[in-house]
Amino acid sequence: MDALFTLRPAREADRPYLNAYCYGEGMDNLPSLQDVTVAQNADGEPVGFIRLALGANGAWHVNPVVVHASWRGHGVGQALTEWALTEKGELRLVARGQAVPFYERLGFVPCSWEDVDTAVTEECDGCPLAAECHPKPMCKRHIPDRP
Repeated sequence: MDALFTLRPAREADRPYLNAYCYGEGMDNLPSLQDVTVAQNADGEPVGFIRLALGANGAWHVNPVVVHASWRGHGVGQALTEWALTEKGELRLVARGQAVPFYERLGFVPCSWEDVDTAVTEECDGCPLAAECHPKPMCKRHIPDRP
């Protein structure tokens, strides 16, 4: 059986899809496609993506991971996040309240707001939706499989 989706680096032709997915989640357009990995369906269309950002604190941050609503429940977000964790070794993020259970299933744990780069946390500072969103800083370190 062929895979439902594959992962690849983002391309400029993906930008309309990715920005539409961001808009659907109440986020701004992506500032660039640097460090963006796309999950694509068999037709080559993006069905989700993860954007990583290297913080001034030296840690890699997820900012954000988004999966098109019709592809949720098919392992897209998990595949993107696990790929990023394997590539970078450790990930930090701020999870919106409804995403916390997803990250907990993947083994992420709460961390301090100070552990997350201010370029990521500043989006939460003063946000009028914070009380509704319940943002939570989280992190996970990749533990390689033992031979």
